Amino acid sequence: MTPALKFGGRIVVYILLYLLLSGRCFGEDEKIVKITILGNEKVAEDVIRNNIKSKENKPLSIPQVRKDLNSIYEMDYFTDVIIDLRDVEGGKEVIFIVVEKPSIRNILISGNVKIEASKIRERIDITTGAILNMEKLKQTSDNIKKLYYSKAYYRAEVDYHPNYLDENQVDIEFIIKEGGKGYIKKVRFQGNEHFSARKLRKYMRTKKKGWFWWLMKRGMLDEDILNADIQSLQGFYFDHGHIQVKIDKAEITITKDGKWIYIDIKIHEGERFRVGEIDFKGDILTTREDLFKKLSLKKGKVYRSSVVQKDIQRITNFFADRGYAYAEIVPLTSVDSEMRLAHITFDIHKGKKVYFERITISGNTKTRDKVIRRELKAGEGDLYSSTAIRKGRRKLKTTGYFKEVEFTTSKGTRDDKINLDIKVEEAPTGAISFGAGFSTLEGLLGTLTISERNLFGFGYKTHLSGTMGSESQRFKFGFTDPWLLGTPTRAGFDVYKEESEVFDTYSSDVLGADVHLGRNLTDYISASLVGRAEMVEIFDVSPDASDLVKQEEGTKDTHSLTLVLARDTRNDFYNPTKGSKHTLSLENAGGILGGDNTFYKVVGDTNWYFPLPWNTVFHLRGRAGIVEGYDEKDVPIYERFYVGGINTIRGFEYGEAGPEDETGEVIGGEKMVIFNSEFIFPLSKAIGLRGAIFYDGGAGWDEEFRKWRHAVGVGIRWFSPVGPIRIDWGYNLDPQDDEKQSVWDFAAGAQF
Repeated sequence: MTPALKFGGRIVVYILLYLLLSGRCFGEDEKIVKITILGNEKVAEDVIRNNIKSKENKPLSIPQVRKDLNSIYEMDYFTDVIIDLRDVEGGKEVIFIVVEKPSIRNILISGNVKIEASKIRERIDITTGAILNMEKLKQTSDNIKKLYYSKAYYRAEVDYHPNYLDENQVDIEFIIKEGGKGYIKKVRFQGNEHFSARKLRKYMRTKKKGWFWWLMKRGMLDEDILNADIQSLQGFYFDHGHIQVKIDKAEITITKDGKWIYIDIKIHEGERFRVGEIDFKGDILTTREDLFKKLSLKKGKVYRSSVVQKDIQRITNFFADRGYAYAEIVPLTSVDSEMRLAHITFDIHKGKKVYFERITISGNTKTRDKVIRRELKAGEGDLYSSTAIRKGRRKLKTTGYFKEVEFTTSKGTRDDKINLDIKVEEAPTGAISFGAGFSTLEGLLGTLTISERNLFGFGYKTHLSGTMGSESQRFKFGFTDPWLLGTPTRAGFDVYKEESEVFDTYSSDVLGADVHLGRNLTDYISASLVGRAEMVEIFDVSPDASDLVKQEEGTKDTHSLTLVLARDTRNDFYNPTKGSKHTLSLENAGGILGGDNTFYKVVGDTNWYFPLPWNTVFHLRGRAGIVEGYDEKDVPIYERFYVGGINTIRGFEYGEAGPEDETGEVIGGEKMVIFNSEFIFPLSKAIGLRGAIFYDGGAGWDEEFRKWRHAVGVGIRWFSPVGPIRIDWGYNLDPQDDEKQSVWDFAAGAQF
């Protein structure tokens, strides 16, 4: 039935209904005894009745019956609806007679060659057995066309044809003319006087076809993305003072052969506005001077919407830190077109002061609630503070117990109460770290470390490690309680034993222990004291050994005390993307502490993380140290700095970038400087796989600075189910005669 016939049919029904009912106005006082629905086979009667407002045993309303007819027709299941009124005992029977649309028997697709039918059917949201809906057919046709557009078939045409059958059924056929592929040739701008087309294109995801287009998916037109690009451009202009900018809808031109697309964007930039008067109104709470200190906006500067939003956030945080969790800051802008000024008034509505009611924790299958709560900066009953929430989240992230930490708030039982909901995803804190390899220094070796950073869910840290090789053996056990006696004081100990025959001219045996005590001084700064007692025996000294080695022969004790100061602002324990970590270590051995060795050692270490686009990170690290003996004693060979290897300069064997004696033995240096730079990029977000490109440089030396040694390389970082895994390949940029051109390094279970 054509739309014209349908419309004509409805007019006839209305005329008949009017003639039928207009002479029966007396019926308004009569009661509806029964409502009957006839003609429906596929549509359930209850579904129809839900669209009828007239009710049985209620007075008859002719206007309402007319509305009911419309409601049933607008369900879009029927080609026609007819009403009949019949006299029955006690009143009237209202009969709705419906003529159903046909149901869909089959959905057919023809003409597709380039795209499989299964892919097309994913875009079809109508099903067999459903009632025919012409509007849905058009939407489905458009969806199929979008699929072809996403594959660069911009000349594709999609039509639909209903084939009406007996028994009120219909087959639907989607007829496709695919055409050839086409790509974006150029994105052109008109009216852009203040900004170049090249700059504007940077703010668009819609790009022309270029090099590696198949890899970057460039050159394909997606109108939804293009519309979003227009909004992005508008935001860019707003953020550069053009607050009256207007950007027309993009014009899309496809060449006759369908191979190329030209996109034209017309921009009406308008004048550039500067910031005029800045003021506050509403709930000031403090002085205007205090609020002005929170602003980055400055009178006379180019108006920037992003700066306005950041200032709103700063003011919001200012109020939120004083308990006003629901403070609203609205920027009211008035424009002086003649002077090209935008005057801004921040309208502040602070709302009620709010207190934390309940703090609930979920997702911690292992970690005890109290271990999480002790890291929070707010408790139940405390005044609301957004800073406390941010600091608490950061503290939980830097414990290393959790992969993800999410803080959300919800309204409490009263307007002045708010709930804090903390959801965590626990990280694998226990690890069995292993390694195996060969080096010119130690020969064949294998390492095994069993560690746990969250023992029994109480946050205790413990580790047991062993290294067995043909030339060396090392064993170490340690334990740390990060909250001694329920206070934020770290306390722990380590015991260790090392036996080494890695050097050609001597062997060593070390037995030692240390105890450490530390505390956070602020949210970011901590201090620790480490006491160390160590006994070292140097034996099997070769007659060909240097004098430096010969004078170390025998057993000597070292008693030292080390002060470590640290500042850590990193945003994540495992995968920091911004922030920094700095440590300064000051160690003294001997003197009033006793022991045979007397020296002092100073080491500084700094790490910086810079977030870059596309989830990449740039990491810079610098490390420098000096160790000197006193009381006319030299620095023991085992306390010197060995520069070269995975933790210092990659691309070198252990100690190879530092001094050697006359026999070619690495002996470490009394001074060292190290520089590391890494560009880290994602390889697979799903499994936590990242790649790295690095440059390392530095040197170790005694009296005179040695040659700067450096290397470049690539690496893999993987947060695997058994812990972090790191693989690095370093290329020595200036190898000496006895050095390798490149070195592989591998570590499993260590932090990187």
